Amino acid sequence: MNRIKYIWGILIVLCCLQACYDDNSRLADQPIIEVNILPTAKDSINIYFNNTLEIKADIESETDELTYQWDMGLYAEDPKTGESTTVFKNISQEKDLSYVVRELGHYHLRQIVTSEDGSTIKYYHVFVNSQFEEGFMILGRRPDGKGSISFMKTLTPEEVEAGMQPSFMQNAFAYANEGKELYMDPVDVDKVGNYLYILHGESQKLVQIDAKTFKEIYEYDFKFYELNFVPGRLMAYDGKFSTEFEVVSRNGGVAMVQTQQQAIFPFPGLPQETVYTDAYDRPSYTSSMTRVFISKDRDAVCWSGANGYDPFFSYQNCFDYFKNRKVIKLFQNLDDDVYVISRDGGQTKITGIKGMMYNFAGGGGLWVLFERSVREGIVTESSQLLPNDYYSCVFVSNGNKVYKWFYSQLDIDATPFITLPEGEEVRCLNHYQCSRSVSDAEYQDYSRQKQFYISTYNPNREGEYKGSLYIYDADSGELVNKYEGISYEPVSMFYKIK
Repeated sequence: MNRIKYIWGILIVLCCLQACYDDNSRLADQPIIEVNILPTAKDSINIYFNNTLEIKADIESETDELTYQWDMGLYAEDPKTGESTTVFKNISQEKDLSYVVRELGHYHLRQIVTSEDGSTIKYYHVFVNSQFEEGFMILGRRPDGKGSISFMKTLTPEEVEAGMQPSFMQNAFAYANEGKELYMDPVDVDKVGNYLYILHGESQKLVQIDAKTFKEIYEYDFKFYELNFVPGRLMAYDGKFSTEFEVVSRNGGVAMVQTQQQAIFPFPGLPQETVYTDAYDRPSYTSSMTRVFISKDRDAVCWSGANGYDPFFSYQNCFDYFKNRKVIKLFQNLDDDVYVISRDGGQTKITGIKGMMYNFAGGGGLWVLFERSVREGIVTESSQLLPNDYYSCVFVSNGNKVYKWFYSQLDIDATPFITLPEGEEVRCLNHYQCSRSVSDAEYQDYSRQKQFYISTYNPNREGEYKGSLYIYDADSGELVNKYEGISYEPVSMFYKIK
């Protein structure tokens, strides 16, 4: 019996020795597989949305048996400890990262490389910015009649230092909306707060897009308001209290768009005996925005101020003053006085009208400040007019020429202030315009108007894009910059602020 016990003891010891001999486990004398993530990208990355975030991973390791993971989430941190509380979402399991970023914001990116012995982690801060933050915007009409946006971002000092050059991006709306295009017959565009509103005529659409990303937010359809309502003019101002604005129909009538209710209503303030088919509007210090409506027969105007919808004080017609005339163009100065240019028989005349229009002091009637003939052949129906508050003048286009007309002058100079290259047709005039939401002092700093912008169209220009942008000094008329062949046929142009 003792011999049997002895034999069993020897067998157990031999089995244990065999087990130790065959064991391939990692003991203290076996090296741990180390994984190092070598730097191939900066810890802080700036990128435009809808662009591809690419990082080529450079991994230092003794084995190729590695797994990879990339996670990203909006950056958040604990306000007390300062530690990251980002909620991560897996975006890739490839070694190299290639990921299209779709949303703006500050993101935390996590790179994880795992071996059988553990994981190595590296973090990045990713700032997704907009290439549409601030800059020149041109709403154009393509040869097929559809709308298209060309945009050139104003570069930040960091972007300039990095060697970037300003350039126009064409088809910006389609780029931001995964290929979707604007509608037929674009006619106008305005910035209101954080949004842009793009108006279409024959398509009867008003498209609301995010002003930073150009992503579509909402569509208004005027067919559901009135079947024959064909939009021709959008009147809105950029301010935090701007929640409703007017749209004039080419067929006659004025509608009011209320953005809070996302609805279209009849505009209540105008005299009902006249049909209006056109209008003029401009930003105003005293009333945020002023409007002057033009009748279907172009023989009557009606001015509106900021006195609510009282038809007597807020909307005054011209008391048949322009009957048997044809209103060609009009504009307003800094004091909201109205300058009407009309054809009276064989003469072109300018009529200066006090902003209130109604002559209380004179016992009634239209408050006419002056009326006189002007030089023939310069102001036409296709002319573009741009009042300049800093120099107290108005710029007037005719073909490829721009004239500078001071309010103190009795007539327009016969010599053009600016002559653009042969073949260019002026389609839009504009200058820098700040938001009405800024302080009064900042808003009244009209020195921003020392430069003005001219958008032109040249049907004979080679290439797909026949629209150009020229920037001029408003005092000397010297060319500051030019960008030629950068848009489709311009419909509306302005400098979009943040």
